Amino acid sequence: MKRISLLVFSLIFLFCSCGKKKIGAFKADNFSNGKAGEMILVMDDHFFTQEEKQIVIDSLEQAQPAINQIEPMFDVLNLQNKDFTSNFVRHRNIVHFDCDSSYSSNIITFERNMWSNPQVYVKIKGNNADSCVAIFQQNADTIIKLLYDNDLRRVQYAFNRDLEPSIKKILKDKFGITLCVPMHYFIADETEDFLWLRFRTTKNDRFIMIYKQPAYELTEANVIAARDSITKKYIPGAVKGAYPIITQHFGFPIVNNTKIGAKNGVEMRGLWECVGDHMGGPFYSFTYLSPDKNYCITVDGFVYAPQENKRNYLREVEAIVKSIK
Repeated sequence: MKRISLLVFSLIFLFCSCGKKKIGAFKADNFSNGKAGEMILVMDDHFFTQEEKQIVIDSLEQAQPAINQIEPMFDVLNLQNKDFTSNFVRHRNIVHFDCDSSYSSNIITFERNMWSNPQVYVKIKGNNADSCVAIFQQNADTIIKLLYDNDLRRVQYAFNRDLEPSIKKILKDKFGITLCVPMHYFIADETEDFLWLRFRTTKNDRFIMIYKQPAYELTEANVIAARDSITKKYIPGAVKGAYPIITQHFGFPIVNNTKIGAKNGVEMRGLWECVGDHMGGPFYSFTYLSPDKNYCITVDGFVYAPQENKRNYLREVEAIVKSIK
């Protein structure tokens, strides 16, 4: 393999200034396109073998973590460079291999909002196929995180156009937070320290819980126990006496320290199941200590969609959770 020259010391985030109407942090007239979970991979057949292309595609189509069925992280739409025209440059997520034997080096750049907003554009420019694929592999985790976070960002931007004002006031008064909750969510239950929001269709349910409890150490065991106590108390199952709990096997839940906005806390993603019934699905939650250190506050999104793919529904509730301010 030829020596690789990488210019990857910083991410280049360029913000377009075109468009007139602003909604939240984006220009509505310049909104990016593409289906949920979809991305464009520009990679020429004449420069890369099928095996080399498959290495890249397999990485991008790896299984979405922490859902109870196999679904890819992204639905990859593969284009040739000659087909990468104005019809596609406004897509939200693009990985572009621009390769020619005349190029003097092999580099990768990361740009945001190149042609639309929100958009992530990753460009790998190189003079030989093996070096270009190696650059992708070395940066695959960064690339996937950027694309994934941008998918969530686009959901948040879309929801910003349709916020529910009454819920916004309750969240601020009760918990001191704001969330990007669209109008199709309604209040299913509410107490002094608990709020359950629900979006129901004939085929599925999406839920958001927000609750606060007296401060505790943010260990994995404590966060699990806190959630299970809340769902047992407030979230009824479909049959009498049933209630949801966190699944604690198959390597779940996945718990990590994280920072969302200015808040340091613990994120947890995994599966829920029902005591006394055959129900379950994926969830994502974030728990942090309140500024006065008297309470732990949790924002939790979970999905019930027994006959459907769940990836996009999970990303919707995760986007709401991660909109916390």
